[in-house]
Amino acid sequence: MPQLPSDAVTCVSSRDVRYAHADHWDDYYRRLRDAGDDLDWGRRWIDPFLPSLRAIEARTVLELGCGSGNDAARLAREGFIVTALDFSAEAIEQARAKSDSSVTLLVADMAAPLPFPDESFDTVMSNVALHMFDDTATRSIFAEVARIVRADGLFVLHVNAVEDRPLRARWRPVACELEANFVLEEAGQTMHFFSEEYLRELLRGWNRVQLELIEIDDRSTGEPFKRVWRGIATR
Repeated sequence: MPQLPSDAVTCVSSRDVRYAHADHWDDYYRRLRDAGDDLDWGRRWIDPFLPSLRAIEARTVLELGCGSGNDAARLAREGFIVTALDFSAEAIEQARAKSDSSVTLLVADMAAPLPFPDESFDTVMSNVALHMFDDTATRSIFAEVARIVRADGLFVLHVNAVEDRPLRARWRPVACELEANFVLEEAGQTMHFFSEEYLRELLRGWNRVQLELIEIDDRSTGEPFKRVWRGIATR
């Protein structure tokens, strides 16, 4: 693993932090609900993946870190059989309010062993949720995804890029750096920024990996707001 930069402020007393607790996310989704927001990015995340899902004739999709369920509901409307999980019980409660019975919703920790048999899904999808964990937890998640995707199935994802660090720091100040490119923010959220090299290492063993660095502009100012890696990996 790369060394921390020499100017990094480290959390010596917080080295055991692997990711933010469920209480943090329950409170986060309650505050969004009370503000009349549910962090919906529209079809930005799922539309780029639909041609690939249809090309392999995917039917079953597992979404990791579904939040309040917008993308899970959209995939179900596209005709997929969707299972979606999130660490936050509050998020899942909100997701149930907008999904019909065709979506199976679970409160579960994606950093723990996933409660599914080997090769049980055609596709696993995660949109801006996999970058919350330390290196150990991240590697465990990627290994579990490889286990539960069928042969020739897909892993499709969006994760924050290293190039996003200066953009995010403008509105989410960093308290300290826990590991290289894994930080604890002042608001209590943990965030892991992915380099292309690191992402390709995590996806080593997949038959085909497509990565694209995406820059998202602020809707009101047109200035760069977020930079993510879009990945499509074939098992």
